[in-house]
Amino acid sequence: MKGATSGTCPVCHQGDLISITMSVGGSDLTFTTCHLCEAKWWYRDGEAVPLQSVIGNVLAKKA
Repeated sequence: MKGATSGTCPVCHQGDLISITMSVGGSDLTFTTCHLCEAKWWYRDGEAVPLQSVIGNVLAKKA
């Protein structure tokens, strides 16, 4: 599912995906979730990233 933000959920294989994209620190940050099973993913510039790196990036911008 590398970089995918549309289509069918790779976890439950049934749900539709919902994505929200925002610009953070000059990068596109996208939150994607499955409408059915509520699995969640984050992407930075199309690459999957862990939640911890998203939080760290957002908090660094506030300081």
